[in-house]
Amino acid sequence: MELPLVWIIDDDNLFYMITKNNLRKTGIETTTEFFYDGLDSLNSLLERVKNKQTLPVLIILDLNMPLYDGWSFLQGYMNLPPETRSKMKLQICTSSIDPADISRAESIPDVLGFQEKPLSADLLLALLTE
Repeated sequence: MELPLVWIIDDDNLFYMITKNNLRKTGIETTTEFFYDGLDSLNSLLERVKNKQTLPVLIILDLNMPLYDGWSFLQGYMNLPPETRSKMKLQICTSSIDPADISRAESIPDVLGFQEKPLSADLLLALLTE
């Protein structure tokens, strides 16, 4: 049986380690993939869709990254068919507390939530089980 796939898209290695540790604390075994920027992750997602490979059940997305940020990833993500997007959950987790970012994120129906870093094990458990 395949383990649920969780993607962390963030340019902060410490955040990745903390999130991976908090995922372990949920008691749910997962496979975790880390992407340093939005472009690599978007290309990988498009490749998985094209080849009918396993999609992540949860994508944890930072907004502020060099080169290709979270907003750019979201633009590409929203071009996927709704039936594909419905198989994934998308959680924004960022250091930004800018009200404009929060409002913009809330205007995107596929975004489950906007959370300031880090994500607690309890929130991760809820995201994986709901």
